[in-house]
Amino acid sequence: MIPRSRLKAIQQKARKVLAEHGFLNSLPVRPKQLATKLGIKLMPFDPPQVDISGCLMIAGNSFGIGYSTAIKNDGFENFTVAHELGHYFIDDHPSALLAEGSHYSRSGFISKDRFEREADTFAAELLMPWTLIAPVIKSAIPGFQTIKQMANSCESSLVASAIRYCEVTDECIAVVVSHNGTVEFMTASQSFKQLPGIDWLRRRDAVPAEVPTCRLGSNEDWVQSCAIALEGSLLNQWFPGASHQEVEEDVVGLGSYRRTLTVLVTEPAPEEDEDESERSDDYIDRWQEGRFRPRR
Repeated sequence: MIPRSRLKAIQQKARKVLAEHGFLNSLPVRPKQLATKLGIKLMPFDPPQVDISGCLMIAGNSFGIGYSTAIKNDGFENFTVAHELGHYFIDDHPSALLAEGSHYSRSGFISKDRFEREADTFAAELLMPWTLIAPVIKSAIPGFQTIKQMANSCESSLVASAIRYCEVTDECIAVVVSHNGTVEFMTASQSFKQLPGIDWLRRRDAVPAEVPTCRLGSNEDWVQSCAIALEGSLLNQWFPGASHQEVEEDVVGLGSYRRTLTVLVTEPAPEEDEDESERSDDYIDRWQEGRFRPRR
């Protein structure tokens, strides 16, 4: 976990880079153009290990960024380059990581390493700055459709877009990335975190056997085809201590990344000081603000 003060400093660094180099005018932010502007050479490469996404190199005063060709996805490439730019810009990263001249990265929020998580944070802020994604979020249908629109508008990966959306939305939403029925990580919006009985899913936890994600994520052909399924489940199927309430469960195969992205959307916990009549009265307001979405 990155300390909050450190998180804010890294996000501020990314915004400063965007402003100084003239990339805060419109989407998409193009990290490859930024790298070129900085004199950093870009090189696609075949990774020595399947989970390596990119690398940062230095020779004398010259820097280079390599990005994996193992995953054929523009959003993944853009996030990888943005991640390496994080290593380039964040204060202590070059001295800590480039003692031997190069550093291989595992980006995409799958690593627990402090430097990798910080570079992921930088990349998300660089590709999806709030001032530019706010209009996208306000104009799109809440939930997975917003995440998809963010990914398209920002030319970022679905995973990075989903995580970024959880950071900024008021919607009651959680995101789970899994591989062959095993959780790699989970993130959630503040309102989802406040639901009673939520027991956080952690790396290497099993995806619950009774939810659609388990069935779909175990089908390698389905995952490789980048299929999308709009399913449903119950909150207590995912989190046994939670309530028996409906959850919209959108499941996405991530192709050659070989992971499954799951987006869980439900209603937030009611405010303690409001009664049922008050909740009914503001239904339209809550729906328009994206704080509630009826089931499909």
